[in-house]
Amino acid sequence: MIKNKSHILTVYALFISILTTYVIMALNFPFAYIWATYEDLVGEWAQFYFFLLALIISVRLAFSSSAYRLFFALLGLACFYVVLEEISWGQRIFGWESPDYFKSQNLQGETNLHNIVTGPYSTSIKAAVTYILAGGLVAYGLMYPLAKRSGWKFAMWLDAKGLASPPVYLWPFFCTAAFLELKPFSFNEAEVAEILVSLALSIMAMHYYLSEKRQISVHQSADWSRRDSGRLAVHVITGFIVVVLLSVATTFYVLASPEGKERVYIRIENGVEKFASRYERYEKWEIAERLYEYLLEGDPEYTPLLRKLARVNEKLGHIDEVHKHLQKALEISREHYQKNPDSVAVNRSLARTYRLMKDEEKADEHLANALRIGLARAAKDPQNPDEAYSLGKTYALMGEASLAFEQFERSFKLEPSLKKFRKAYFKAKKKIEEYPEEPD
Repeated sequence: MIKNKSHILTVYALFISILTTYVIMALNFPFAYIWATYEDLVGEWAQFYFFLLALIISVRLAFSSSAYRLFFALLGLACFYVVLEEISWGQRIFGWESPDYFKSQNLQGETNLHNIVTGPYSTSIKAAVTYILAGGLVAYGLMYPLAKRSGWKFAMWLDAKGLASPPVYLWPFFCTAAFLELKPFSFNEAEVAEILVSLALSIMAMHYYLSEKRQISVHQSADWSRRDSGRLAVHVITGFIVVVLLSVATTFYVLASPEGKERVYIRIENGVEKFASRYERYEKWEIAERLYEYLLEGDPEYTPLLRKLARVNEKLGHIDEVHKHLQKALEISREHYQKNPDSVAVNRSLARTYRLMKDEEKADEHLANALRIGLARAAKDPQNPDEAYSLGKTYALMGEASLAFEQFERSFKLEPSLKKFRKAYFKAKKKIEEYPEEPD
């Protein structure tokens, strides 16, 4: 091993290990991937602790004699903000109710600021912020360090003014994070990006702290002795292990309380259903089937899951399983229909099932029932957001995207604090923006 490069090789090995682990989990171990990327679980707590580690070291540098102390003071403040945003300013731990303002303005209904503009739902502001962030990561993590190394005057002027640059060896973290922030695979990869950025900032802070402490060059690795390089490598590995252990411990601490366990497992179930549909997009039918079957164990009479399982089994060529799941879904819906033939949801459910069974006549009959009943109820109670929401779902099932959007928008305006109305509105808005209907 080259005498003064052990810290660089350690960082590269860590980067490759993290990325490889996430790829393997995504391709073969969906439940592990969900735990490693979803809210209130290990991956998100890792982001929290890496930013916290960067915060602690930045504060120490801010009170040192370093020429970059003002930069690290600002970085510490930025990390402080991010740390509290990650846990929604304590809401994720203590589970308290969001104030009314955040219920109506925050796209996720949580007590944090970043979801007011960046969402979990697609908006033009979110898209702009995403591209700016990706560009900023490449500019700061790769272009600025290279410009300094080449002696570019403007970069040297920025350095003289105290703008610290990341060590060049951290470029894979910043550039990969920039790519993943664009969500090219729509697979929660932005969460992996946040882990890479938070870890890179932690390593950068360690690098500067050790340089300051040992009075060695920040940027010239040739000035680093084998001992100093090894010391930084040990710090990086130790910090990584501690963060992983704390992330696992915090996850299980949250799960230890009945309220936390319920909240986390609701998130996991939502995540499982979302990832099942994502695996379908990539034609990973076996994994999608496994995820839907897991959900069905918890609710064996949930007709949407039965239909999804039928769809996946059709792709797998399991015709007997297709008939079994559709027949069960039909029996459940028929039973509900006999008890309440005026239920809009039951009529929609029957329409969906009959469509999959290729019985278009009965599907159209129940869809017409759903529309007739829904229009009557919406006219009778025009201020009821649930009726508008239900009517929007009926229009969506009919393929009437613009009419569905009108109803989802009305339900959202009538009751902006409910997540289901927010989600339906932003999804319908995105669909209208991406696929505008041609004028008559």
